[in-house]
Amino acid sequence: MKRLSFVVSAPSGTGKTTIIQNIIKQSDHYEFVISTTTRPRRNDEIHGKNYNFVPEDGFKKMIEEGEFIEWAFVHQHYYGITKKEIDRIRDSGKTPIFDVDVQGAKSLRKKLADGVFIFIVPPSVEALRERLMKRKTETEEQITIRLNNALNEMMQYNLYDYLVVNEKVEDSCDQFHSILVSESCRKDRSYYKIQNMVGGDRDYSIK
Repeated sequence: MKRLSFVVSAPSGTGKTTIIQNIIKQSDHYEFVISTTTRPRRNDEIHGKNYNFVPEDGFKKMIEEGEFIEWAFVHQHYYGITKKEIDRIRDSGKTPIFDVDVQGAKSLRKKLADGVFIFIVPPSVEALRERLMKRKTETEEQITIRLNNALNEMMQYNLYDYLVVNEKVEDSCDQFHSILVSESCRKDRSYYKIQNMVGGDRDYSIK
């Protein structure tokens, strides 16, 4: 069977993390790819679970040593995915789910032949502003920057294979799960299941 990877992007505050966490709780087949970042850890975040938090000089050293499959400088901080993290998930027999920004998705398009790209968008810019304000983790200026970035990111929707409009989390999780299931059933990913049955010379006629 061909390897499969799911790459997910969304403007900040769209609900991407909630959807991914919901999917992983429902099935043992998938695992979240933990990114490495220089961004300060929020109070509700756990090192090694939400992100691997490292100082900027440590991140730059990892770049020099070629540890990342992709990395980017976003919102004044570095983010990247290590090759070791992907190997860890695949060696466990699970399918990785990547959480990256648009820059990261562009880079992974060139490096993941098995990638399925999903873009999650808010129902409106106004709804996204409300969600960002409710988080109470950014200043008004930071929210404005994120909204402008969101519009720029959404202009690049053609980079993705699927679009999910997150109006209601439950509905979006159902749509997301449907994409995962349908992609795993594609002929070019599942042909091995019937190869042994139809290949070779066999005679099943009644004697």
